[in-house]
Amino acid sequence: MCLLIVLRGRFATHPVLVASNRDERTDRKASPPGLWVGDRARVLSPRDRERGGTWLGVNARGLFAGLTNVKDVPVPVDAETRGVLPHVALERGELEPAIAAVREIFDQRPFGGFQLVLADAHRIVVLRHGAEGLATIEWSQELLVVTNEHAPGELELPGLRAAVAAVSTPAAQLQALRPLLLDRGGDGRHPVLKRMDGYGTVSSSLLAVPAADPLHLQWLFTAGPPDVAEYREYGNLARRLVD
Repeated sequence: MCLLIVLRGRFATHPVLVASNRDERTDRKASPPGLWVGDRARVLSPRDRERGGTWLGVNARGLFAGLTNVKDVPVPVDAETRGVLPHVALERGELEPAIAAVREIFDQRPFGGFQLVLADAHRIVVLRHGAEGLATIEWSQELLVVTNEHAPGELELPGLRAAVAAVSTPAAQLQALRPLLLDRGGDGRHPVLKRMDGYGTVSSSLLAVPAADPLHLQWLFTAGPPDVAEYREYGNLARRLVD
């Protein structure tokens, strides 16, 4: 995944809002959001069909997990897929146990560089594995932006502050963030929507994660570049988290 925008605490009913694009090889197959059943809990997430992991997901307790790579950090030959990390975190239910679970598996298996963003109604935490090892970053601001090239606080997206100003509902906020995911860059702007030979933006998500009842989840997802594919609503699948 290339981009994660997380807005926390703006709406009491949906305290975590997310806008994201996934950048990947265009021949790497993936499935849209669906139910993943772990040993401890159920998770709603899209799936990478090559390695079986995911790049973002939610659980019934209102915890969100999103993953980016970290550019220029070598990947060990025998590395575990980073896509296991959101599932490892989310099946622990709440944020602190999620952090502990990720640290435990990190100590046991080799991974390439990653940023795992965990967010609930109260906190945003970034677990960043860079050249210096695994760091835990407590993010106190309401807005977080990370990419595979940018750590927290390094990228200011043009138009982002305006997009989160004076928006009345979670659904309206998602629609205000949507144009940012279509930006091709230029004039000094970071390209959010990428299209290169064999690589580029392959899917996109807009999420509003509810504080209490998971059945109020809103999840718009494109199974393709968001300037070509239409967003479809997958939030109704949240009923499978509680069935």
